[in-house]
Amino acid sequence: METHSLGKPLTVVAAGVPVAPADGIEVVGSVPPSPGAVLAALAAARPDVLLLRPADRTGLAVIPRTGRVPVLVLTAGELVVAAMRAGARGFLHDDAGPAELARAIRAVAGGAAVFGAHAADRLYARLAGREPLLPDLTAREREVLGLLAEDLGNLAIAARLDLAPKTVRNVVSGILGKFGTADRAGVGARAREAGLP
Repeated sequence: METHSLGKPLTVVAAGVPVAPADGIEVVGSVPPSPGAVLAALAAARPDVLLLRPADRTGLAVIPRTGRVPVLVLTAGELVVAAMRAGARGFLHDDAGPAELARAIRAVAGGAAVFGAHAADRLYARLAGREPLLPDLTAREREVLGLLAEDLGNLAIAARLDLAPKTVRNVVSGILGKFGTADRAGVGARAREAGLP
């Protein structure tokens, strides 16, 4: 059984992800990924690692507030750069298997930075300029995307741009189609990473 100081197993708070205990790893808290729930669990359990699957970019707000607890983020990839900037130490695709997850928890607890293959490939493509942060957008789509990056809803965007709500809904639909996703929050996160608004 792999352990750390004084023969104790590594302890983990899992936020937004079910985790089965592994050899030498004990799950001491399982909470939703909301900042309030995560911070309460960290204060109560004082774990070695926080395993976080954020529902959207707002879930990353907890990372700078974890103190010395390293954070391992599970994401489909859209939030890797934002999570890095927030201070996370590790990144795995959210469908990582139990063995990969256990290895990453151990590595992050030991002070290493961890990039699963999917996260590393995505980050490399962005840094190498092979993957554009934003698809080709019209001026109107870019304007609306900037407001999506501010987490505004369709009605607030319509009011800000003096447009009909139906027009905004159609523009947002076009933007999501160009990004190839229905994940509005993920698109907003990509826009922020690209420097919008």
